[in-house]
Amino acid sequence: MLKSKLALALPLAVLAMVGCSSSDNRFQPVEAPEIENRFALDEVWSSSTGGVSDFYSELEAAFDASNVYTASRDGDVMALSQTSGDRIWSVDLSGEPENDEKRSARLSGGVAISGNKLAVGSENGYIYLLNSVDGSIAWRAFLESEVVACPTFNASGTKLFVLDSRGNFSAFDTNTGEKLWVTGDAPQALRLRAQSNPVAIGDEYLLVGTSSGRVNVILQSNGATVNQITVGEAVGSNALERVADVSGTPLVLGNVLYAASFSGSLVEYDFGTFNYLTRLGYQSSRDFGFDENSLLITSDDGTVYCLNRADNSQRWANTQLSYRNVTAPVVYGNYAVVGDYEGYVYFLDMQDGSIDYMDQVDSSGMYTEGKVKNGNLYLLARDGTLSCVRYGDQARNAQAAQVENSNDALLASAAAGLTLNHPGVFEGGIYAPTSMSAEQLEARRSAIRRAVAQQEAQIAAQRRAAAAAAKARAEHEARVKAYEEERRRQVSGFGIAPGVRAAIEDEDQGQN
Repeated sequence: MLKSKLALALPLAVLAMVGCSSSDNRFQPVEAPEIENRFALDEVWSSSTGGVSDFYSELEAAFDASNVYTASRDGDVMALSQTSGDRIWSVDLSGEPENDEKRSARLSGGVAISGNKLAVGSENGYIYLLNSVDGSIAWRAFLESEVVACPTFNASGTKLFVLDSRGNFSAFDTNTGEKLWVTGDAPQALRLRAQSNPVAIGDEYLLVGTSSGRVNVILQSNGATVNQITVGEAVGSNALERVADVSGTPLVLGNVLYAASFSGSLVEYDFGTFNYLTRLGYQSSRDFGFDENSLLITSDDGTVYCLNRADNSQRWANTQLSYRNVTAPVVYGNYAVVGDYEGYVYFLDMQDGSIDYMDQVDSSGMYTEGKVKNGNLYLLARDGTLSCVRYGDQARNAQAAQVENSNDALLASAAAGLTLNHPGVFEGGIYAPTSMSAEQLEARRSAIRRAVAQQEAQIAAQRRAAAAAAKARAEHEARVKAYEEERRRQVSGFGIAPGVRAAIEDEDQGQN
């Protein structure tokens, strides 16, 4: 049995949904189920890393061959030994000059690692590149907007890509800190706080979900968008219903892209043929879990689904954790592992979805999915407790290592050898032929901007004309109404039904 702590944090999403009406319990979290554990789980070590408290955060652990790296919201970044959990080094970014007048360093986006480079972003608008050997700061850059999503490196580690809360996507040279390019997809007026973590495909492409319901394929060389895959569409009677963010990390297995939107659907898109394979009615704002045969989805109502990748059939759906702020799933051996807001961790059998093990790892709550590395499962709680656990028997541990190696191989071969540019789209980006020079491309863009401005001016003129016509019509109708009321007054009798003149009144008028 793993140790528990005393703190209890209510899920923020639940508070937001039920706070308006004390009698509305549609979104109340169900009680944690009672489970008879079918196996044992051993704690290898646990260590305190600072945590994120009750704030929204996408901080997560990152790994190299021997260490695990993590950070706290307040600014502590550290390296721990995977073997013992001992702290190798620690730095406090809250003491940096740019954070002096802030509440703290407010770290939120990260941690990402490539070789000896470690990256983490902050809600104060900074991206930091640290040396993973000792934590020293190599460089920092100010993006003028919050960094919530985890940054990502290209395969060779020479470039770092950062998405900020305005939807701008920046590329940096990791050796010098020079900003290489900036591109962007304008964010929607109403969108999720969560953002998609960018995914690097080798040293050529990037995939990133947007608040407009798409996955953009971007060239690492110049930031040009060369393909867009529509996942969710902004439809509905109000702004909330039209939220269609792709905030989960896009997943590429082989030739196939998997992406889901908050209020849209789950899409499978084939980069080999540039065709949509299927569109299914699963909605989620969280990352996927997967293995060689399965795709796992946690919906925002807490239901965990398992699909067969071969034919998209649903193998099972577990509804026992409704509205418990269930994390994204991770596959550990023959189980899908999720956590919840009370710090319970659940092991769901990959064959039928039954919960075969649960325990309260840390009652401050789990806010990010577990990570599997070197046969161990790492669980990070809100109060910063990082626990390294493993199965209590060798057979399960051997199976977990085998599944981990298979999953790593799947990710390593994602889109191998494929050109992800949509047919007809080249280095200049969507709608730009390769024969264009940079000057011609800029002239084309300027012409498009002028055409858009002219169209907007025409629309504005039409709206003004329509408003003037509506005003004139209203004034005319008011005059007609006033005239009719005056006529009714003039022809009304004395105590006689309106519109009928009295005979005595007619006689008086005749005498006059």
